[in-house]
Amino acid sequence: MNSTLFSLNTHGARSTDAHGLVKCYDIHLRTPPSDPEVSIIIPIFNQLTYTLKCLHSIAKWYQQTSYEVIVVDDGSDMSVFRALHDINNLNVLRNFKNQGFVLSCNRGAYHARGKYIVMLNNDTEVGDGWLDHLMAVFKQRPDAGLVGAKLVYPDGTLQEAGGIIWSDGSGWNYGRNDDPSLPWYNYVKEVDYCSGACIMLKKSLWDELGGFDLKYIPAYCEDSDLAFRVREAGYKVYYQPKSEIIHYEGKSNGVDTGQGLKKYQVINHTTLMERWGTLLAAQQKPNAVDVFRVHDRTLNKPCILFIDHYLPQFDKDAGSRTMWAYVCFFVNQGFNVKFIGDNFCPHEPYQSLLQQMGVEVLTGLWMSDNWEAWLEKNGQYIDYVMLSRAHVVGRYLTPLKNHTKAKLLFYGHDLISRTARTMYEFSKDPAKLKEAKEAAILEEAVFKQADVIYYPSELEIAELKTVRPGINAKALPPYVFDKPSICPTASPVEMQRRAGIMFVGGFIHTPNVQAIEWFCTEVLPLVKKSLPDLTFTIAGSNPPPAVKAFASQSVRVTGFIPDAELTSIYKSSRLVVVPLLTGGGIKGKVIEALWHAIPVITTPIGSEGIPRAEEVMVVVKPEEMADALINLYNDYEQLSRMSSGGVEVIKRSYSNEALKEVLMKDVKLP
Repeated sequence: MNSTLFSLNTHGARSTDAHGLVKCYDIHLRTPPSDPEVSIIIPIFNQLTYTLKCLHSIAKWYQQTSYEVIVVDDGSDMSVFRALHDINNLNVLRNFKNQGFVLSCNRGAYHARGKYIVMLNNDTEVGDGWLDHLMAVFKQRPDAGLVGAKLVYPDGTLQEAGGIIWSDGSGWNYGRNDDPSLPWYNYVKEVDYCSGACIMLKKSLWDELGGFDLKYIPAYCEDSDLAFRVREAGYKVYYQPKSEIIHYEGKSNGVDTGQGLKKYQVINHTTLMERWGTLLAAQQKPNAVDVFRVHDRTLNKPCILFIDHYLPQFDKDAGSRTMWAYVCFFVNQGFNVKFIGDNFCPHEPYQSLLQQMGVEVLTGLWMSDNWEAWLEKNGQYIDYVMLSRAHVVGRYLTPLKNHTKAKLLFYGHDLISRTARTMYEFSKDPAKLKEAKEAAILEEAVFKQADVIYYPSELEIAELKTVRPGINAKALPPYVFDKPSICPTASPVEMQRRAGIMFVGGFIHTPNVQAIEWFCTEVLPLVKKSLPDLTFTIAGSNPPPAVKAFASQSVRVTGFIPDAELTSIYKSSRLVVVPLLTGGGIKGKVIEALWHAIPVITTPIGSEGIPRAEEVMVVVKPEEMADALINLYNDYEQLSRMSSGGVEVIKRSYSNEALKEVLMKDVKLP
């Protein structure tokens, strides 16, 4: 049959010749710049319909990353070569004699102008954002040498979420024929190799390595070999799940390894073993052993599982900021990190941010229904569990003890029984006394089974040890800053330029509502008599009607705002007020203000647990707050000293080093 004739393409449109088929797809590739970031190289041999589908998908999706597209025609019928010239902005190179996949890829790379190259099979269709997501790994990870995509079949099932090479040189397409949405296929991870159907490298590294090794001519095993050579050169091979590619596997060379080009899959396996057999025997596992650790190359990494009420929404509440900081700490320390949110909801953008950090986020319906089965299967690989919030983690304690030998670490955020008792003593509300008793029961259940108990402040630890002598409890910094704020410490002159006071806090937390109601009713009117032009910004998510009612020309109630806007308010305000009347533990809003180098005036409740609090903040009884605020507001020298003092407290007590100093006594760091 003449290859210029196509009886029926996959979209059901009949064409009588190759040029007509090109017109059917109406492909409009971007005009590449003279120095594109990426060169996309597509080797082809006939199979025009699949090539056009591939090119159409590239043209369909806008990418921020600039690119050129190079098709290497490996001796197709001349009609195919000529038809491809109908597509604008497509660079077509022709091998007048069939050279095979390896040589075609190498030739395309030789002509590439991009700083990066992508090898892309012609029997693929790319998805939205595919190229930008591949590039993101290189931007975020300086050690990235090669990055591969998630490959799915046309029916939506998974073909590969990275590849595994076993000690005998055999390979697995990890996740083959499974549901591609499952958590273990959807985080950035190290892998043994990625199938050459879609891989990205720096052009300089490709050239340094000499491209695909000619020992693997015409095709097969060249991608595995390349991945091992990338590691040998000191780089890592990563899998990027957000770059999703449909792959019509076998359309180029079939699937029968006993004939045609496919037979080289067997022949080249011998070549692979000749080069890498000793390393494979020493470093890789036997077939199908320890898949939990093998599929993301974490054999030598300790594994920690986080369990909290939901994924940490770090821009919405203080507790989430704490858990986010702890996750980042363990990731940066080289741990294999998993996260269960008790509602199993894939909250975005938080899930994607965690996954791109390399955290396996265990959300979704399957996990919701099968979390204990997951623990039973995989618990043997978990070394530590960081439990958060006594009212959340109770149902996990027994399964964790039954299915793992993990060390259980509990971080309480706030000793709720103590806080509720404080609120009862303030309000005499029987509901608060009931809450304190119920919280004590939940906390006690955790204390009996956890190996280590952490709370934010020494005050809580002291009280806990009074009630339970001998308990292994210690203070853990609740807020961890690995770099300075973009807000500089302020000189007296700078303080004079600033204006207004501010409060930051989420209003699901009852003490924050109570604090604002009291401050706006009892304190602010007195302050305004002396400072009539004073403005007050109340920033925080979920303000109730009682808080919104205080909004006026001089009082702004923002509701939820993104971090960038909040930082801007910090930089322009003169003072943070934290008028808490009840509550317990170290207050995130206070620590965050100190990190932003903005002075703080607060009550003893607000300063609780913070080292040298009265040296770097103004701490006053509630009845003294109005006068203290009036006196402080225009004292630019004192405000400047407080700005600098707060930053020093952060460096000393709320840094990664401070966190590490505590944790290393309970956790063996890699």
